[in-house]
Amino acid sequence: MTEGEGASWQLADDSLTATVVDYLQTQAEKIGALLVDAYKAEIVDYRSLPEGFIDRDVAEMARRNLLTLLSWLSGEVDEKRSLEEFRNSAVRRFRQGVSVQSLLHAYRVWGQVVWSEISQLPECQASPSTGFAVAGEIMRYVNSVSLAVANSYLEESENVIQDRQLAERDVLEELISGSPLSARVNSYLSRLGMRLGQQHCVVLLRRRHSAVAEPHSTRDSLSAVRRLLPNAPSQRPLVGMREEEIVVVLHASGPHGTDIREVANTLAAELEGLVVGVSRVRGGEQGISLAYGEAADAVRVADFQSERRAFFYTDVLLQTVIEKSGLSGAILSETFDPLAEYDRRHSSDLVQTLQTYISHRFNLTRTAEQLNVRPNTVRYRLERIKEVSGRDANQSDDLVLLALGAKITSRTAGETHDRIFE
Repeated sequence: MTEGEGASWQLADDSLTATVVDYLQTQAEKIGALLVDAYKAEIVDYRSLPEGFIDRDVAEMARRNLLTLLSWLSGEVDEKRSLEEFRNSAVRRFRQGVSVQSLLHAYRVWGQVVWSEISQLPECQASPSTGFAVAGEIMRYVNSVSLAVANSYLEESENVIQDRQLAERDVLEELISGSPLSARVNSYLSRLGMRLGQQHCVVLLRRRHSAVAEPHSTRDSLSAVRRLLPNAPSQRPLVGMREEEIVVVLHASGPHGTDIREVANTLAAELEGLVVGVSRVRGGEQGISLAYGEAADAVRVADFQSERRAFFYTDVLLQTVIEKSGLSGAILSETFDPLAEYDRRHSSDLVQTLQTYISHRFNLTRTAEQLNVRPNTVRYRLERIKEVSGRDANQSDDLVLLALGAKITSRTAGETHDRIFE
């Protein structure tokens, strides 16, 4: 602090400064006891600290705070050095789990208790202006200290968050790769309470390909995902960003296992613009690598669906098998391609009729209601479908092929629609 700045902390009357300093020195032990009682009474986070901690660490910092105030009032202080202890204490409070709100509350309580004691001085009792002058100096001091501790607390918090995000990304990369895990990753998983021998599943979130991505939108979504996930202290989920996707590894077994479907559907409902894919439940290190692949398959199919729900690998298993087999074209040529050509030439609705019939679980009446025709009309169209495609919807093998063709056609239509409107 410069000489001019130091003067600003001295009261206008040197004799008053000396009186206040002497009084605080004589009342230091009493003020310390009052502060401990006030902290315990008013601040929940401080009451939650280990027994005896307030009397040792917190009370000691309150005493040092009082000594620093005396130096500030006397104008004999190195501001940078005097605040360093408070900055260090703010870092300790962060690591002890004390919130920044509680930390700043403690400094406000400190100022109130100290001023309450100083206000008993005869000089302050006799002259309101004198009391205001003393109160102003104390509040300026409290504000300076509060600003220093808040900045240190938030800097430490930001560093820890960045370290955690980097650690999570590294852990996810190793798990997804299927390679043997390093000692560092095993240590991090142990701190999470995650035992890879147990059952887990992967929940994968990606931005819908037709959605417009705003800057930092995926990172903002990551915060929302953390908020919506269950967070049992003994089995916290592993959550992290991997490029432009969010990966969640959830514990899924035992009497307290997570209700995966409920959690995944909540994520899908709350996070607009993201699609959610969920793997099957698997165990072991290799299981998570396989589960990630399943969740990725589910997301890929879900990307072209309009429903706001999570898509499980079991929901898209059939379509995934078809696509990975490379037989989509062959199936369409044996089912829907002839029907689409017939509709084009005759302005008919065989494709729509068959898709509706399949979606209504082969119910003639409900199919007719949706198409706004008579059931006999649906029956006639099914006969025409048999003639054109050579596939009979009443025969099990043919019905399976027609249903597969419907799935492929639905996916292809979704992709075409999105290309048109991009």
